[in-house]
Amino acid sequence: MALPVPKPPTNMMLSDSGSTDEEVGQANKIMDCDPTFAGSCSLNEPHLLTQGDLNDIVCNLNLSKKQAEPLGSRLKGWNLLRKDTKVCFYRGLHEEFKDFFSQEDGVMFCNDVCSIMEVLGHEYNPDQWRLFTDSSKVRLKVVLLHEGNRFP
Repeated sequence: MALPVPKPPTNMMLSDSGSTDEEVGQANKIMDCDPTFAGSCSLNEPHLLTQGDLNDIVCNLNLSKKQAEPLGSRLKGWNLLRKDTKVCFYRGLHEEFKDFFSQEDGVMFCNDVCSIMEVLGHEYNPDQWRLFTDSSKVRLKVVLLHEGNRFP
């Protein structure tokens, strides 16, 4: 179904009784000095990004670790990040668990499930846990699934 194209009015005329430049200037001054107006940000101060802001940007842009770190570094160089924002917070998340995995003949495997469970604060019962692995050329993802899905 096609909608009709609107036609411009034919009887519009400019009024000679328009506001003068002086009146417009006074109205703008009154609006600028409105004591009840509270702006949410100052034009003189930049909005510094927090760690959460940076995380959200990286997630929303679907950036890899290699792409996210230069972005964070550039933002920090431009003084757009708060002082407590970490740029390399993506590194080192695997350090705590890397000793529990081995690689032989191109195959990566967990060599000490009991110790991993101990670090995670759970008791390991092989009848209640399943190890799910997903690999690519870049990374290996491992997820421990609990039977009954009681532990997220």
